[in-house]
Amino acid sequence: ERAKYMRVLTALLAAQRPQCRHGGARLALSFGESRALDGQLSKLCAAGADHMSGFFDQRTDSFAITPGAPRLSVTTSAFALLALDADPWAWTDGPAPVTVLSALLAAEWRANDPFQAALVVVSERLLDPAAAALASSPASQAKFALAVETILAARPRRRAGRNQRESAYMRYWTARASTLLLNPDAAVNVEECRPGAEAPCQPSLHPSIPAAALPAAKAAGGGEGGGEGEGCAAAVLMALERSCEVAFDDVCRQLAYHAAGDTSLFDVVVLAYSLLRVARA
Repeated sequence: ERAKYMRVLTALLAAQRPQCRHGGARLALSFGESRALDGQLSKLCAAGADHMSGFFDQRTDSFAITPGAPRLSVTTSAFALLALDADPWAWTDGPAPVTVLSALLAAEWRANDPFQAALVVVSERLLDPAAAALASSPASQAKFALAVETILAARPRRRAGRNQRESAYMRYWTARASTLLLNPDAAVNVEECRPGAEAPCQPSLHPSIPAAALPAAKAAGGGEGGGEGEGCAAAVLMALERSCEVAFDDVCRQLAYHAAGDTSLFDVVVLAYSLLRVARA
């Protein structure tokens, strides 16, 4: 799936070559330059596990750029876990990823920070689908619930239009986290979830997530007959719907800027992360 959308992006950016500049340097937009970058990334992916083992700190069961750091590096460890999840068979000599995840959940990460909250939620859902590490720690469950609440509060607002509070990069991570909270086995038709629908859908969260790891205000359900977690599931679904609306608008807008040769407004980062949100959410 990633390769398919990377080909789409490459074709879009190679179709026309405006001299886009960012920070004084021309962006590499040609097909040849993109292929060269792809080759470098492939080499890095092939040797990623070997390189990452040198950054593992056995003292804290985490990854760190600076050896012997007194505190666990939340961002570094989270991104290292996501890299391991992308190629789990390459990681054979280090500790089990769930060990690193348990250390991450117990660390002093900021649950009220949308970026750290999203990284921790994504790492937990991808590396521990059964939520065993989360279920074994009541303290982590309470913090995880606050992180979910922070992610839902960071959703895009229709009234903000183009002036959203969070960047396209941040909106991608909060959308990614929201997607992983839902139960993939429960098919959802967004149109049926709108207010006033004749047969409202019943979105549900992943069954492995403990009830104590959900925001208390939403865990009991939002309306008459609402089951446990149903209110939170509806909030997650609405956050994803808003995120996709804004992402689709950003993709169309950025493609229009690119086609018009407007180098002052075209932003390849916004285009890339908006396209990822549309594809993954």
